[in-house]
Amino acid sequence: MTKFIENWPDGSNRAAFAPPVCDYVEDIVLAADVIRRVPIPAGKRFAVFCFDGDFRMKIGTNVTDLVLPTASTIDGSGSTLNPAARRIPPMLPDNVTPPTHFVLRAPAICRGSIEFYE
Repeated sequence: MTKFIENWPDGSNRAAFAPPVCDYVEDIVLAADVIRRVPIPAGKRFAVFCFDGDFRMKIGTNVTDLVLPTASTIDGSGSTLNPAARRIPPMLPDNVTPPTHFVLRAPAICRGSIEFYE
């Protein structure tokens, strides 16, 4: 399994901008305005997203919903626009539920990939 943070000297701060080539990659095709839940593989701690169009992401479970925004939020319930690299937390904000899925949605069809690292 490919580790995102490696031992010295490859794991130095500057090297984190160029992680090793990943051995676990999911190709993703997002249909326009259709929710897609991508399972997080067991033991993975980091995800790197690369898409050819705008998309939204939330971390959650197989029932987490994500709607494309039509207004501003003021309660922290929004989603992330075009994330790059993210650390997968051990628990969701409720501090009880472990995350199992990345929830994705795009306003128009787009294609991309998610690299998963230990």
